[in-house]
Amino acid sequence: MKVEKVNDNKVKIILSFEELEMRNITINDIEKNNSAARNLFTSLIEENNLDEDFGCEDVQLFIEASSDNTNTFILTITKTDYLPDISDYSKNENKMLYRVDSRLFEFNSLDTILDFCKIAKDENLFFGKNSLYKYEDKYFILFSDNAIKNKKFIKTFVMISEYTSRYFSYDLYYKTLIEKGKIIVANRALQKLINI
Repeated sequence: MKVEKVNDNKVKIILSFEELEMRNITINDIEKNNSAARNLFTSLIEENNLDEDFGCEDVQLFIEASSDNTNTFILTITKTDYLPDISDYSKNENKMLYRVDSRLFEFNSLDTILDFCKIAKDENLFFGKNSLYKYEDKYFILFSDNAIKNKKFIKTFVMISEYTSRYFSYDLYYKTLIEKGKIIVANRALQKLINI
């Protein structure tokens, strides 16, 4: 097992299929998202001390499981400060709840956004309505509420978090951005940048 910290918001845990087998769990269990899969995710977080080192308390974790077809299983854990309503869980007892509440993403440079767009094109990511702003020396992508509520946005959120320096889920900052920032590309910014 190997742990890779991608950034402050994302970590990857890499295991071989043999290591999964030793834990008596199959890829089929993970695909079904059953209790065995949820127990695996919880135990991996605890075993690797991620609850303390990664700061998992009082945040929502987005968990993406994948395989690179080379006997390797990859668990990507992305954190956000949004906590879902606990009552949502009672309605979905057998399913993990995934929800994105972050609609504003900060980038250190335009090149970083273009690097993300290259990956996004290969992955055919969903964007919805979004705009590109510049404020002071930073660049920001602002997604519409409808975009982040779309189920397809989960994968976009997980991937964009590797490139963004910060993301926000509250209204105050993006209102400042709209009032004081300079809009560079409106409405379909990433869709336009992806073709550059």
